[in-house]
Amino acid sequence: MNKSFLKIAVVAIVSTSIIASCGAFKKLLDARVEQFNEDSNTYKAELDQADNDINDALADIDGFGKTDYHDEIFSSPLCGVTIDCTLINQGILLFNFDGVTPCFSPSRTRAGQIKVELIAGNTWAEAGAVLEQTFTDFKVTRLSNGRSIEFDGVKTLKNLDGHDWWQFLLGNADFSYESRAIGMDVTFDNSQSAEWNHARTVTWSYSPAGSDPNVPYAYIGFAAQGDTTINGTSGMDSWGVNRYGSDFMTYYNQPLTSNTYCGLWRFNSGQLVHEVDGDDYTLTLGVDQNGNPASGTCAYGFEVSWNVGNNSNSAVFSY
Repeated sequence: MNKSFLKIAVVAIVSTSIIASCGAFKKLLDARVEQFNEDSNTYKAELDQADNDINDALADIDGFGKTDYHDEIFSSPLCGVTIDCTLINQGILLFNFDGVTPCFSPSRTRAGQIKVELIAGNTWAEAGAVLEQTFTDFKVTRLSNGRSIEFDGVKTLKNLDGHDWWQFLLGNADFSYESRAIGMDVTFDNSQSAEWNHARTVTWSYSPAGSDPNVPYAYIGFAAQGDTTINGTSGMDSWGVNRYGSDFMTYYNQPLTSNTYCGLWRFNSGQLVHEVDGDDYTLTLGVDQNGNPASGTCAYGFEVSWNVGNNSNSAVFSY
């Protein structure tokens, strides 16, 4: 269970993809804002996938705790990756991507390198353990259209609670992860570039069967929160300069929450604000058909409010 759960345990929420995927609302978006939403979704999705792959590898290598991988470069079951363990005594792994193997959902290739270093803790399973990930020419190319995104920079992932699986399954312990990236350079296929920063905490919880009177089954709960204050704005999740040279920021007014009973991407509550070029878009999650907070176990959808130029309005969409 350790490996399969960690495959999703560090997924950072792709909040702006809700806007980007809603056909009715996309018609109202400026083309540049729509492109930024797509960029934001891709940025988060590919870094999430890298985290997933790293966690899968650490499950096999026992979080830097094993001793039988010294001085090896071995083929990984991960897509298009070999892992260089020659520096494992220093707490370092090198993930080398071949740039040619098709990886699916969506079909794409990955090239470059991610250096993974355990900079705090003896193993990744410990509370307070920190992984530093250094991206060098890490380029992801979609095979359907040839479009690409390249990452160069450093991010960290901190294990806040440790992995006490017994207490987690009893519903007595949560798993929380803090993700940070400052000054990540992002380059697109048309040579446009952006600078991205993010700071967020995600938490996973487990509710055994019978612990929630409104839900007849056991379920996993999820929560995400931007956790940094920038220029007086709290709950900041991401900020930087987009491919058009415009400053942007996305922050949370309320944490996003969901669970596996209703569907992890059918949020029960939360509110976030996205600002770019003087316009702002507010997503209120977990509402009924009238835009009020949902009173049932699972919500109908989300409300989008926007101030674009001289136009202000709102609309409710189903998940």
